[in-house]
Amino acid sequence: MAEDASLDDFLDGGDSEDEGSASEGGTAKPEDDPADSDTVEPAVTTYAWSPEGAACAECGEVVERRWTQDGDLVCGACKCW
Repeated sequence: MAEDASLDDFLDGGDSEDEGSASEGGTAKPEDDPADSDTVEPAVTTYAWSPEGAACAECGEVVERRWTQDGDLVCGACKCW
């Protein structure tokens, strides 16, 4: 039975010769890993909560919870699900 992995085994050591392939117990990094790409889109907000309430951009009703629709924050009744 193999020894347990150390936390040091998961550190990025750069290009070292002792890195094994996935079949040898090492980790192989895919070439098309999205984390390496500059084209990753940042996360965007799709929901807003206002404890004191805020007006729906479509009907004007003051509600606590609003969702994004066409760039505006709208209430659940106005949201096209």
